[in-house]
Amino acid sequence: MKVFYKIVSIICLVILLSSCGGQEVIQNQLNWSLEDFEYTNQFGEPFGKKDLQGKVWIANFIFTNCNTVCPPITANMARLQRLIDKEGLDNVALVSYSVDPEVDTPEILQKFASKFTENQKNWYFLTGYVQEHIEQFAKENFRFFIQKIEGQDQVSHGTDLFLIDQSGTIVKSYDAIDVPYEEILNDIIILLKNNK
Repeated sequence: MKVFYKIVSIICLVILLSSCGGQEVIQNQLNWSLEDFEYTNQFGEPFGKKDLQGKVWIANFIFTNCNTVCPPITANMARLQRLIDKEGLDNVALVSYSVDPEVDTPEILQKFASKFTENQKNWYFLTGYVQEHIEQFAKENFRFFIQKIEGQDQVSHGTDLFLIDQSGTIVKSYDAIDVPYEEILNDIIILLKNNK
């Protein structure tokens, strides 16, 4: 009788594991809400959360005068953009918020973007707010640290990429320096499939 129960238990376990294996779920989800926003993109046009509705997007925080992490982070975003294009993934956007908005005008952001990508159709560089606003916005929505250093031209900030779903929920964060490209692409694909 004990052998019978063991066999039944093993069969149930196998069925349970096989049914779970078929589900595609993003690991370590944050599920943070993101407040509405409307700023200015690199073309001088109003651009906000409503323009990203129905899209999966990756966000980061950079500034053009940065002499440390921002150029490699932006180069990594450009590589991610190429991989997204190569995979033929539609309804995916990239968003880079400037953490130095008083310096980063739309024209400067457009020139900066052109150093890294020839395709600015699905990559939006945002400005058009005051320093205090972006610091508070990043802290309250992304749990992300930004601080303009008094009397200097540099801004202290974290180095994360953020995955946002079609409804505008912050789903996950990743390292923007040592980027897990395959994981990000897989997570994007899961969100796109789940929205069909």
